[in-house]
Amino acid sequence: MAGDRILPHTLHISPDWRDLISCPHCACHEKGFVIFKEESNLVECGSCGTCFAVNQGLINFGVSDSFYDAHGFTSAGRNFSENGLDRLALYYARGHHLFEISQCVSAGSRVIELGCGGGSSFLASRYSMLGVEISTSSVRSASLTYDSVVQATISSLPVASASADAIISSFVLEHLADSEVETCLNEMARVLKPEGKMIHYFDLDSDGPFFSWARKRSWYREIFVDSKGHHGLRKFDCWMKLFQTAGFDILRKRFSGKTWLQDFSIWSALDHPSVKGFPRVLGSWASRGGRKAGIAGAVAVTVADDLVRPFLPDNWGSKVIVCLKKQR
Repeated sequence: MAGDRILPHTLHISPDWRDLISCPHCACHEKGFVIFKEESNLVECGSCGTCFAVNQGLINFGVSDSFYDAHGFTSAGRNFSENGLDRLALYYARGHHLFEISQCVSAGSRVIELGCGGGSSFLASRYSMLGVEISTSSVRSASLTYDSVVQATISSLPVASASADAIISSFVLEHLADSEVETCLNEMARVLKPEGKMIHYFDLDSDGPFFSWARKRSWYREIFVDSKGHHGLRKFDCWMKLFQTAGFDILRKRFSGKTWLQDFSIWSALDHPSVKGFPRVLGSWASRGGRKAGIAGAVAVTVADDLVRPFLPDNWGSKVIVCLKKQR
């Protein structure tokens, strides 16, 4: 067909990833992608013929979700230099998540970020990033930060097998319901190279004092599960079994949020009509305090949490950063 060609430069896919984008609807994962129909803004799978829409250079692999469109993140954060203060800031940024990624994944690696939100300026400066996101608003924001972004689901990644050095995510896994979690983990294993790394930061079903108290309240499910889409909250022991079944070894883990000292976003969630009395007052204070404290407040909570977490049981943790390696 005149004007057809393999994925062109007008698509928001970098040369490093262009030959690795593949159709999620058929078994052509080893072939890379297909044909771009410039006149109709479509990409077509040369194997099964499925077409996917292209909008402003961004491929949508047939997904849409009103919940995540409404809850999408758009911030990319800041970059960090090698000077002393910036290295310290990197250590505490996003609850140590960016630091853990930098320790586990070599610079220049090919990295997929699942649920990438607006992306990360630091990660974009260090790695060859492919952002995967279901939210339309987040995809557009991420395209300002990452050279490669696609709108797709974790359960059907449009990426060739054994193509990524690492996969990362931040507060994504707790959204994976029982009906899809095994499929999603198997997809991660498929696209990772042998001995590839995964670094995930996510919420847990915690036995700590705050969530043990909150679970007894009538508003718990509405505020901490349904409104956030957290239908995959699990104990860490459950996650260990899921990771191992999918072919991953756990290299290290860092728990946080073991005490009543939760971050501002947790306490501010109590500022909700379903919550009554003093807990609602605390939620209101946390909402105002979090806005005023900003990044400094988040770092202060992380520093305080670091001081106490080594002395408390891991099953009290409400969050965890886990680094995994794909088995050969």
